[in-house]
Amino acid sequence: MKKVVWLLPIVIGLVGCQANDDSVAEFIATTHNEAKARVKPLPEPFVFEAEKFVMTSKRVPFVKPIPEQLLAKKEKGECWQPQLDRQLSKLENFALEKLSMKGVIGNKKQLWGLVFTPEGDLMKIKPGQYIGLNRGKVLTVSDKIIEIEETLPDGKGCWLKRPTKLALVQQ
Repeated sequence: MKKVVWLLPIVIGLVGCQANDDSVAEFIATTHNEAKARVKPLPEPFVFEAEKFVMTSKRVPFVKPIPEQLLAKKEKGECWQPQLDRQLSKLENFALEKLSMKGVIGNKKQLWGLVFTPEGDLMKIKPGQYIGLNRGKVLTVSDKIIEIEETLPDGKGCWLKRPTKLALVQQ
């Protein structure tokens, strides 16, 4: 009886395999023939049309334009000009934003401002000396503020003066 129980699943398995007598190759062929791909058509390609160049002014588009300040050259007598040929001080190598006032030294007669540079130097400055990248001339030094007059180009060959301050930084 034990042999029959063991043989029964094998016989059932073999009988079940013969029930499917369709060929795998036929199945693949029919599935392949019946399959339909659903693909959207590609959009039409962009066609570039170049326009013809028409000259509308006398200026040649392939030559760098001449700046306005060179076209209308003003003589030095017409507007104020700074002294450009003087020797620059060490404090004129830094922007005012990078410099900080740390204090003052001196007496009632003359106060010197103490200015800290980004390089770590502490330098003293008095009225009449220059500071910053924009030719800033020190006007006054007080215990809390250094008043400066910067000189900026106006883009037309002249120069403008702008007041600014360097305030004491407290820690």
